[in-house]
Amino acid sequence: MLERDADDPAPPPQRVQRAGLIGGALLFAVLLVMPAPEGLSVEGWRCAAIGLLMATWWITEAIPIPATALLPLVLFPALGVLPVDEAAAPFANPLIYLYLGGFLLALGMQRWGLHRRIALSIVQLVGDSPRRIAFGFLLATAFVSMWVSNTATALMMLPIGVSVAGLVGEGAEGPTRRNFGIVIALSIAYGATVGGVGTIIGTPPNALLAGFLSETYGVDLGFGRWMLIGGPIVALGLPLVFAVLVRLYPVGREPMATGAAYVRNALRDMGPMSRPEKTVAFVFGLVAALWIAGPLVRGVLPSLSDTAIAMGGALLLFLIPADWRRMEFVLDWRSAEALPWGVLILFGGGLSLAAAIQATGLADYIGSLLVGLGGLPTLAVVAVIALVILLLTEMTSNTATAAAFLPVVAALALALGESPLLLAVPAALAASCAFALPVGTPPNAIVFGSNLVSLPEMARAGVWLNLAFVVLVTAAAYLLLPLVFGVVYGQVPVWAQ
Repeated sequence: MLERDADDPAPPPQRVQRAGLIGGALLFAVLLVMPAPEGLSVEGWRCAAIGLLMATWWITEAIPIPATALLPLVLFPALGVLPVDEAAAPFANPLIYLYLGGFLLALGMQRWGLHRRIALSIVQLVGDSPRRIAFGFLLATAFVSMWVSNTATALMMLPIGVSVAGLVGEGAEGPTRRNFGIVIALSIAYGATVGGVGTIIGTPPNALLAGFLSETYGVDLGFGRWMLIGGPIVALGLPLVFAVLVRLYPVGREPMATGAAYVRNALRDMGPMSRPEKTVAFVFGLVAALWIAGPLVRGVLPSLSDTAIAMGGALLLFLIPADWRRMEFVLDWRSAEALPWGVLILFGGGLSLAAAIQATGLADYIGSLLVGLGGLPTLAVVAVIALVILLLTEMTSNTATAAAFLPVVAALALALGESPLLLAVPAALAASCAFALPVGTPPNAIVFGSNLVSLPEMARAGVWLNLAFVVLVTAAAYLLLPLVFGVVYGQVPVWAQ
């Protein structure tokens, strides 16, 4: 972002959107009338014009993000970049249906309150001191966010957090009372963000990465294999988040009965688990187990993909009755209407753009322009990519950022003689790690609206966490990719050649 004088007000969103709408269209028109540069086909040049238009409109949100994702269906055939069937095919990528199945399972949890019961139970198990309660919120939010959308998780946890913060703070004065509210609020926001990194369905950039690699290179990340990358980041990231929060905003260690009592009462008010809750828990547990044990399962059933498992679990919720007499099922379509269709369309548009970049030779051309970076150490390139994507996602949609930049960083990796995974994985991970600003992620915005935390207080913790997670993401990618995916430094894998 361009620096400006501190006295200048930030431009309102409408001005940014207007500038993006007009500027993107003008840039698109200018590129179309210019001749293609040497070494790039006309189709590749037109694809670049469409890609820059989409990136501009995505980043500025000039029109709704999913609407921009539909542009390939019109512009690719109209400009001769791809036939309409090839432009539309990525909208049916199996990874989109994996995410759809995950969304439906999450909606089943939300309909019957299972996600709330899980969260309250985790908070209750952790303890009754302010520090333990705060860590319980961090842990519970992260766990639920691995399976349910970050936004829905934060919305569910915040009212509980506000109530507990008020009750625990009754006996405290001054900074301690204020600090507990800050730590609770940021534990919810950051727990939702970090937890989402743990699974392919936890946050859209992960699913976009999986779809991009499948569509472009025929590489299947696999649910269980991704957890070998995301799991350690969650396991190390949560204690790191907690350490930063309690260091900057100290809270007491003495037991506080009021907060623990509130959680106990909330669980008691929910009553025993209902039959639909038990059904959702069983189906969800079965699906998660099959996902994690994917390689073993496919040894017996080779065609049983993660997508088939997800959709099978979702269909079971539509088939198992909650009340047979009333013909009420565990999941109905009225509940399913809450599906985030826009995210699924965005996946399709991003994958369609990535497919065109590859098919027209634009990826190779971008790589040739970036080959000069080959003089940098590989670790430095990974760190720079993570830092740039993280800073960008503080101001733009993380999903749109991933959709726009995954093809670029993959092309850069190939130009450097490396596996696309080496830069694409940290880029996807970094796209989910925005901690400093309310606009960075929906969970940040949600807790900021609670008045428990101010913008400077969020930024103070977020800046340190941004820096820490650049290091964590870089280290995880550099150390784990060779172990999990067989990446060899300085070597392009056969599947990417």
